[in-house]
This record gives sequence, structure tokens and C-alpha cells, in this order.
Amino acid sequence: MNRAHEAVHDEFFGNYDYYWLKYSIERGAAEKAERLLAGHSLSRFGVIDRDIPGLINLSFFSQDYYYSFKIAEKALKEIPSLKHVILGTGYISAYMDLSRAQSRNELDRIVRVYGRYFNDIHNMDPSLYQSMRAAAFPDGGMPADGIRENELRAIYDEIKENYFCHERSRQSLLDILWNAPIPEAERFRLAGKRTDYHNRLLSHRESYTENTGILQRLADLCKKKGVSLSMIVFPANRYYRQTLDPGLKEGYMRQLGLIPVEARPLLMDLFASQAFDPVTDFADTDHLNDCGAAKMTAMLKELPDG
Repeated sequence: MNRAHEAVHDEFFGNYDYYWLKYSIERGAAEKAERLLAGHSLSRFGVIDRDIPGLINLSFFSQDYYYSFKIAEKALKEIPSLKHVILGTGYISAYMDLSRAQSRNELDRIVRVYGRYFNDIHNMDPSLYQSMRAAAFPDGGMPADGIRENELRAIYDEIKENYFCHERSRQSLLDILWNAPIPEAERFRLAGKRTDYHNRLLSHRESYTENTGILQRLADLCKKKGVSLSMIVFPANRYYRQTLDPGLKEGYMRQLGLIPVEARPLLMDLFASQAFDPVTDFADTDHLNDCGAAKMTAMLKELPDG
């Protein structure tokens, strides 16, 4: 790989989700996509995009309801052929706000993806955003000199059928190898570590209240556009389910129930589905691997559009 090609490669894969968002919306318009899937990592890991004709999957790590709404709003404007918006969720989704994250790695997703694409940082501190943006994009958020748009688009076109390409496998994006021979006690320990973090989201009352309004706005938008809206709670394995605070589900369902019946999304709740093996279908405690994603994709294909 010569230096020029290396620069194009680094720009694209260093800002992967930004280009995936940008070019997928353009692709959806050109190909007259009929289904949009938005959400966080559960719906990114849990679906094999290429196996569902007419679907564009714009789920990304840590995407909250606010940015799912922004994506749906943009897609419904740019892709008039859309018939169905699907929101991929977990019970924790009701309490998430990416812009209030404490981790700079999480906030970097706003810097590199949503702030750059939508020019919208939600509740993120503006001075922190500016300092992180300056560090991430010394050239002001533009590709480096000599990198042309058509070169970046060419990389996308090569891999557009599969977000998990040779550069980014499902397993490479996670910290553990769940299919390895791990003792039961260790699996429960790992799950407990994960749910301990998720259970603390219950205290995020301000985010919960804001998300209730955002979900209502999304339902109203889809109703106004004559587009179906569905929500999927993705499966988690029994190790994770055992230690997740039931209050998260209660809050999730209560929030959904506040939407008037005439606009309320269809809910597919697969959280405790027995169709998924707790070890061989998962990449970790709550993300599906290739085998699990194949099962989930088959179910999603059967989800009615109206």
C-alpha cells in the first residue's frame, strides 16, 4: 500500500461510522430502501444486513434515542421509499444519553460521528467538544489534502454489504472470547461486571425523562409520515439476565406505555428468548455473534411492515 492509498485507508477506517452513516443514507436513497434499523451495538452486532433486502442498518456503538431520532428524521427526509423504522434496543436504552457519558472514548463517538454529520452535540459540554474535535481533526474535520471523496466512497462500495468487514470483525471489537472454554463461575462474574455498570443507569432520571419525550417525537414523526415503527429488545444470555436489575425493564415498558395507542410502536421483546444458546450464539454477555445474528436476522425478516 503506497502512502496515498494508506492515507485514504486511514481516513476511512479512522472515521468508519461517520462514512458508514453518510454513504448508507445516500445508498438508501439511490436503492429505494424500505426499512431503516437504528440503535446501539445490540442491533449492530445482532443483524446481518445483507440478508435483509431493502434494509439500511444505521446502528452504531452507544447510539442513544436522541441520535436514533436524528438518524430517522434524516433518513425519512432523504429516503422517501422508507416504509418501516425499526429501533434496536435493550432495556437500558430508556436511560442512555451518549452526550452525558463520562468516558472520552464514548464522547469521541459524538466528535467523530454525530457532531460531524449533524452538527449537533446534544448535551455534551461545548468547550470539551471543541477541544476533542481540535485534537481529532487538526484539518477542521475535512479529509487530509490529497484524499478525494470518490476514493473514500470506493472503499465503502467495496464493503457496503457487510459492516463487519475484514478490517472489523464482530469479535475484534470486543474484549473477550465468549466461545472459549470459560468456567461457569467466570461467565457469571463477567456478566455481573457488565450488569453492574448497566444497573447504575437507573439513577439517570433526567435522561429517562428526556428519552420519554424523544421516543414520543419519533412515534409522532412516523405516524405523520405514514411509516410503521417497531422496537426490538435484543436477546441477552442467561448470565446477563440473572443480574440485570428488573427496574430497567419496568422503566422501559412504562416509557413505551406512555405513547398513545394509535402511535405506539410494535414491540418484539426477545430479551429472554430461548431460541439463542447462551454460549454459542453470543460474542459476550449481550451481543450476538455470527451464529446468533443469523438467527436474529431470520426473525427480523418476518417482522411485518404494517
